[in-house]
Amino acid sequence: MPATVPRAVYYALASNVVVALCKFAAAAYTNSGATLSEAVHSSADCLNQVLLIAGRRAAHSGPDEEHPLGFGRETHFYAMLVALQFFLVGGLASMVIGVWRVWHRTGLDRPEVAVAVVFVSAVVEGASLRASILSIDRKRRAGGLWRWFRETGELETMLSIGEDAAALAGVLVSLTGTGLATLTGRPGFDALGSIGVGLVMMATAVLSLREIKSLIVGEAARPGVRKAMRAWLDARPEIGHIVSLVVLRWSDSLLVAIQAELSEHCDAEELVRVIDRIENALQDAFPAVRWVFFEPELREHGEHPP
Repeated sequence: MPATVPRAVYYALASNVVVALCKFAAAAYTNSGATLSEAVHSSADCLNQVLLIAGRRAAHSGPDEEHPLGFGRETHFYAMLVALQFFLVGGLASMVIGVWRVWHRTGLDRPEVAVAVVFVSAVVEGASLRASILSIDRKRRAGGLWRWFRETGELETMLSIGEDAAALAGVLVSLTGTGLATLTGRPGFDALGSIGVGLVMMATAVLSLREIKSLIVGEAARPGVRKAMRAWLDARPEIGHIVSLVVLRWSDSLLVAIQAELSEHCDAEELVRVIDRIENALQDAFPAVRWVFFEPELREHGEHPP
């Protein structure tokens, strides 16, 4: 099955390549530290998108003897690289540029050009962010972007939107710094804008790393999915009582482990048929479910943890 890369990744990559080239040209022409930091920011974003595409392709490798559940979580590793690169290459580099320019009190040449390029970049970044947000299923973003960010397992889309949002915030910070430097004639504001861009990038990286860590450790599916799945299982006539239900997110898929008492006692052959019927029907009802592990339980075995 070919790897399907979310559209948000391509939106972000295309916009970042164009924007990075424009910012580097403007930084060289105007000697603006804030614009140079923004150029570094956009370059880091380009590398991030390439890493995300590589991670998506690696994740679609088929399962083997040592990886029976496949390589879906390969995306977590690449996502962690993206966040670390965003923090180190983007955030720290921008901070260093800003501190260096504060120390050396470097002036600006033709600041109006820098302001114009950064303003256009804000428009491009805003359009990219909007396109990335619209690529999310409408139902999934109905509860708000922050809730979606906390609950999604689509790391490529999450990081692309996070980068676009950080890019837009960074552009606004850079625009403020360069604009103040132009109006007041004090280049220190431009340097502070560079430092501000670095802080925005580092904060975004920290938030992204927190979500990636949760997925690497093992995170349950969204509460709504778990509730709907439990209700579906409760409605099955073959199931008398659910002892335990674990719904774990595994990349874009779900892994489900069920312990349940069956309504009727049956021989071994019929038991296999009943379990197969439940598992197949569950995957039909919830297409994201890729693996189902069903363990029949007897009441006399006692209570099990939920």
